[in-house]
Amino acid sequence: MFKGLFDFRNYYISIRWIVLLPIIIYTIIGIMALSSTSSYISFFSSTFYKQLLWILIGVSIFTLVQYVRIQFIYDYAYIFYILILFLLCSTFLSPVIEGSQRWIILGKIYFQPSELGKIVYIIGLSRLFNDYRIKNKFSLFFIFLILISMVPPLIIFKQPDLGTAIIYLSLILPILYWSDFDIKLILLMIFPFISMVASSGIIFYYIWMIFVLFYLFIINKSIIFKVFHFSINLFTSIITPYAWINILENHQRNRIISFIDPFSDPMGNGYQVIQSMITIGSGGFWGKGLGEGTQTHLKFLPVRDTDFIISVVSEEMGFFTISIILLSLIWFVYWIVDFAQRIENNFTSTLLIGLCSMIFMHIIINMGMISGLLPVTGLPVPFISYGGSFFLTCSIGIGLINNIINNHI
Repeated sequence: MFKGLFDFRNYYISIRWIVLLPIIIYTIIGIMALSSTSSYISFFSSTFYKQLLWILIGVSIFTLVQYVRIQFIYDYAYIFYILILFLLCSTFLSPVIEGSQRWIILGKIYFQPSELGKIVYIIGLSRLFNDYRIKNKFSLFFIFLILISMVPPLIIFKQPDLGTAIIYLSLILPILYWSDFDIKLILLMIFPFISMVASSGIIFYYIWMIFVLFYLFIINKSIIFKVFHFSINLFTSIITPYAWINILENHQRNRIISFIDPFSDPMGNGYQVIQSMITIGSGGFWGKGLGEGTQTHLKFLPVRDTDFIISVVSEEMGFFTISIILLSLIWFVYWIVDFAQRIENNFTSTLLIGLCSMIFMHIIINMGMISGLLPVTGLPVPFISYGGSFFLTCSIGIGLINNIINNHI
């Protein structure tokens, strides 16, 4: 099966520094932050040292990915998709660790398939949506495509791993859009989720449902079409209270409640967000300096090496460094979109957008989480947060981006 995966005939590797510059900046910022959080720990047991090792491994993986044949990825996209579904389902056979079943355990090796699965998921959707030719009509087969794309995030949600499931779901829309699907179809997909949120307030709910009816009457004359889509929105809004009680885990409900009002439980579920906001605000524009963050080093801030590392950056390096992170993200997205527009092959162009969306959504959701704008979901920041499997996943993603740009433009 894997014969032809690599092509080593060309030994020269071209690096697109214009795309890799933000990644280098993120890695440097991450190393600086981890050197601070690890300052009171012995060097060889610190996350700083371990991250340096993961960077070396990541660079090696990035180099190896440059020899991967994109045509091979396209040919076996569906097989990879089925394989990752099998691996995700296999996690339910593993023991429960810290309340979840996210890992496949092989002796002393713990493998989390949902991390590598992000790349496979993007590859699978990029081919699936581009192979489907009728992109301006809402058909039963289109519904089937969406249902297939929803299976991996639903499995991950059940593990439970809400943060990773949200990342998977957030990739569907940009890939759909770049695959040339009609924007009307994409909006119809978003509406049921808005209906779920709208059901929390009776006035907003009625206003929203009236808008849905108005929109359906404008875009299509078919009565069946109107009834079908209105029924979907009605159903999702009615089932929301049931899902809140019977589907969401208790800790997931608490995270949403603490998101709405973190001060309702300041020493419990709201503690992380409150401490994060204090940490962010205390840094000012220039920050307190590396190793000088009181919130960080007095250990008021939880999971400071991973999920809340941006809070550490804000306290010790200030809003100035946060601005660099955001500007680097804008730079990265701009050039990826620019390159994607130049690529004539639909699959590779969509793959480029999907990989870019993965990096983008991780950063945006994490920043929203630590600032109280989004519920706490436990998502790391690409190349800044400490983490081996996630760092390797991002390295593969950036490697594929560099590979695609070099070989298809």
